[in-house]
Amino acid sequence: MTARTRAAGIALLLNATLLSSYAGAQTAIVRPDRLPEPGRSVVTGDDSTAIAGNPANLSFMPDSELRWSSVYLDEDATVPWQGHAVSFAGQVPLLSMATGLRLDLLAPPDASGLLVDHHYQWLTWGLAMRAGRTSALGLSIQGSFSGGAWANDLTSFSLGYTYRPFDALAFSFVAHDINAPRNNFYELDRSYDGGIAIRPLGSSAVELSVESSYVTEQDVWTPRAVLGMDIPYVGRLRGDFEMSNPTRKSERAWLASAGLSIYMNNMRGSSELGGGVLTGNGLGTSDSYNPYTSFAVKGFRENTGIEPARYGIRIRVEDTPSSRVHVAFLRQLWSLAEEPNIDAVVFEMRAAPAASLANAQELRDAIFELRRAGKRTLCHLEAATGSAMYVCAAANQTVVNPAGGLRFTGLRSQHIYLARVLENLGVRADYVRIGPHKSAPEQFSETRATDVARADKIDLLQQYERHFAEGMALGRNLSVKEVRERLSHGPFAAREAKEAGLIDGYAYDDQIQKRVNELTGRKTPLRSDQRARTARATHGNEGFVAVVHVNGDLVDGRSRALPLIGMDVAGSYTIADTLKAVRENKEFKAVVVRVDSPGGSSMAADVMWREVLLTAKVKPTVVSMGTVAASGGYYLAAGATRVFANPLSVTGSIGVFYAKADVSQLLNRVGIDIEVYKTQSNADAESFYRPFTADERKELERQVKHFYQVFVGRVAQGRKMTKEAVDAVGQGRVWTGEQALAHGLIDELGGLRQAIAYARQKAGLSEDAPLVELPKINQSLLSQLIGVPGLHAKTNILDAPMPNGFTKTLRALGPFVVHPGDVPLARLDFTINDFE
Repeated sequence: MTARTRAAGIALLLNATLLSSYAGAQTAIVRPDRLPEPGRSVVTGDDSTAIAGNPANLSFMPDSELRWSSVYLDEDATVPWQGHAVSFAGQVPLLSMATGLRLDLLAPPDASGLLVDHHYQWLTWGLAMRAGRTSALGLSIQGSFSGGAWANDLTSFSLGYTYRPFDALAFSFVAHDINAPRNNFYELDRSYDGGIAIRPLGSSAVELSVESSYVTEQDVWTPRAVLGMDIPYVGRLRGDFEMSNPTRKSERAWLASAGLSIYMNNMRGSSELGGGVLTGNGLGTSDSYNPYTSFAVKGFRENTGIEPARYGIRIRVEDTPSSRVHVAFLRQLWSLAEEPNIDAVVFEMRAAPAASLANAQELRDAIFELRRAGKRTLCHLEAATGSAMYVCAAANQTVVNPAGGLRFTGLRSQHIYLARVLENLGVRADYVRIGPHKSAPEQFSETRATDVARADKIDLLQQYERHFAEGMALGRNLSVKEVRERLSHGPFAAREAKEAGLIDGYAYDDQIQKRVNELTGRKTPLRSDQRARTARATHGNEGFVAVVHVNGDLVDGRSRALPLIGMDVAGSYTIADTLKAVRENKEFKAVVVRVDSPGGSSMAADVMWREVLLTAKVKPTVVSMGTVAASGGYYLAAGATRVFANPLSVTGSIGVFYAKADVSQLLNRVGIDIEVYKTQSNADAESFYRPFTADERKELERQVKHFYQVFVGRVAQGRKMTKEAVDAVGQGRVWTGEQALAHGLIDELGGLRQAIAYARQKAGLSEDAPLVELPKINQSLLSQLIGVPGLHAKTNILDAPMPNGFTKTLRALGPFVVHPGDVPLARLDFTINDFE
């Protein structure tokens, strides 16, 4: 017998003892109230019963609920609470509010005096609003209707407040019928309910509520105790006991109930079947046991109950995810690993599942997590790319459409050089940089890479290839040498891919189900992932982890999107405001800064670095590097508590350059003359209409050197290194995450999952402490309603059919549009990486 079972037995025995002790009590209280909800607490009743009990609790509902309740009384009962109630409640879209409507249809027993043959009804509307994470306010307005005069035409309003400061403790106060409504025959007295709920285990597993109710004009005080206990794989045991006027022996009246709610969960929500008995002389009779029942359909899943039959999930990837969609994809896979009734996950790869090998490494990690959780994983490919092959190598099996194959022929990176086109136009690139490895400005002045830059790019590509080959070897149970030899013969038709040991077999779409059944060893029906939210077992008051996204080029000002080229920029004001708000909000216990940026404005990088540093002084602040966190992207990371990078995240590039275009020859060719008036000799030094003078170039070199020294100092401070040590690995040199770890530029290899786990642990949070992603994405009303940011993942002009290389070239040229010509840049060079 478990401790929970023993506790349930003791509670029921205590309840029975209390019932027998007060079997001789006296008076029933008769009011035209709504139908009671036995076993429900005024403090923690987070379902549609809150409309009548405490409207504030509506805001804590995870999702919508439709409920029917009934109470059947003995005909000797003198109270009117017999009948049915139908209620519906849910969240208000786009607002932090919840609302609900309830109809009570009461048919009082014959012995209820004035109410004989006079049924009555209550219609109640409730509205609730969260006041922060821990508290909520609620309002209800109710009106009565009846064929008899006693309970007809009563209209009142009630107010409720709930405060849940800790997982183990919660408080509520409700004022009912505040306006004391009356008709020609009856006045409904004001009443007040208050209570405290204690959860000794910090969750809904065991809950005891001690409550009290007071009716003003009748001067009736009723203390109440409510016990709730979760029964694993079944539902919830409920019971309550109350006694009116316990200090006045002649007026005592008691009520008690005991019941069970059975929860039946499914993917899209749950249903509840409940019932029990209500007894006590507070009903006007002490020797009857009166049944009550309930049935509810919910848009959320309960945290306990009867689970559905085991099944599999199929996920179809039709577009390569953007940075934030990639994070959403990871979170989806993490949550699937925690689902006890999911046996298999199928990935239908119809596009590259990751925009980089660093992102692909995070997806592989998520698939390995699924496998560690006992899920079987299957990839189905058509004409697979490199990233799809690399990701799918982590799955249990990979199958290909018989008419498809593997299009992979190797990794490559392409770099654009604009010197000749600029020369033909009459434009000359004029720049100053620190370090031979800072190759970004070479794209304006050279026709090909310098020897230093070429060596850096080849080394980076070799790092990619090594990890790619090792990952394929691990997944396909081959040696690295065998993988390299076999891949050298690509591309592959489906049959050739199987002969090379790169896939496990073939399957059309309609044959995937059969393959999954073979993989799991049982019939495992496949479903799309449309899981409803699950009700939390706790109040969720331990705090949040903020995930602050820094995506795209760093610019001075506000973050914005450039839809014409499908590019985002991270604005210094937006990121600074976000970090400041998170730092000052006590509900956020830790911060993960997700950096996916090649850098940009050195001023923007410094502004963000300062906010990261200040935040790290207040709460754990962890950086997670995505595809790239280089130059200015690395700069801002230097102030964090701890820095994580994937083995193939591109980082480093500690350096600064300043560049402008001299268009004087172009203007001369087309016949345009410029006349300048200035108060100082250098007032037009940054003008595009002339080159730098020797003195201006000397001053610019001094400024760039100053910016570089500031950059090096920030890194030295954050990484606890000497400036000389930073300079030795700086000078614009790019490193992979693995190399950066060896040079002390990061703390740990790992993706977003590891960074979040570390942040939770350092903040003393649970392993499932909720995440909040910031800054919020600006969405249209329609896109929020359909749940798709921007209506489609790729709503930009580049979705129009055009050659893939041309599309990538346009996106690579995007930074020229983003950055003005008069700011120093801490940015990686503009690269087209073909790792799909």
